Amino acid sequence: MRYCNTLIAVKDMEKSLQFYKELFQQEVTIDLGWCKALTCGLSLQEHFDELAGFAAETMKYRSNTMELYFETEDFDSFMTLLDAHPEVERLHDAETFPWLQRGIRIFDPNGHLIEVSESMYTVAARQFEMGKDIAETAKLTQHPVDVVEKWYAEYCSSKASNISVCGTDCGACYCFGNMCTGCNDCGGKVFHSPEGCAIYECTVNSKGYNNCGECEAAPCEIWMKTRDPKFSDEEFAENVKARMDMLKSLRDN
Repeated sequence: MRYCNTLIAVKDMEKSLQFYKELFQQEVTIDLGWCKALTCGLSLQEHFDELAGFAAETMKYRSNTMELYFETEDFDSFMTLLDAHPEVERLHDAETFPWLQRGIRIFDPNGHLIEVSESMYTVAARQFEMGKDIAETAKLTQHPVDVVEKWYAEYCSSKASNISVCGTDCGACYCFGNMCTGCNDCGGKVFHSPEGCAIYECTVNSKGYNNCGECEAAPCEIWMKTRDPKFSDEEFAENVKARMDMLKSLRDN
């Protein structure tokens, strides 16, 4: 036994197709006339009352008993697209739910309720960017730790190419891609230290490690001496912890 797809009844096929194509980038993958399957697996069915044998007057298109759920990695772009369609009815405006996910609920042309929210991975990645660890993120997003651990591994993998030997995410720096190509690319000879980063020199050139996560001494005195003066003692401690967590994740994955 396997679940195949979800079918919803529609009154006007062309109007429904236009809605799902324009707002959700869906295309018809199987055209059976009164029934059309979309890219995501959703099927639109005209004349459902005749197909199923219901009396036409029993059809309830706005039952408020279920919703279709879509996720996006770019919620802001979806909202821009939605704003260009003022004819689309909204159940509520965009909001941030208690688990930190942003979302909105709207109705399709037949009154079927649809939720569009940013993916929970995107929510978690935002917390990681802010320096939150796995346990903190699990609590904030109200998700199991084992799920958040998988998100963290994915996050670290996506960031790995930009992670410097000391665990700093070069991609998050305002200089990256403009004034600097990142520590790994320039061999530690960043624009503000053309003679070479002391941490990179020690880790890669002297000890032959890939990063400080392979060194038992990390975080060492060199880390302390290369501290960014903008950090308070508390902020620097959090920064060091986040970098070590990143290096641990790279080592474990």
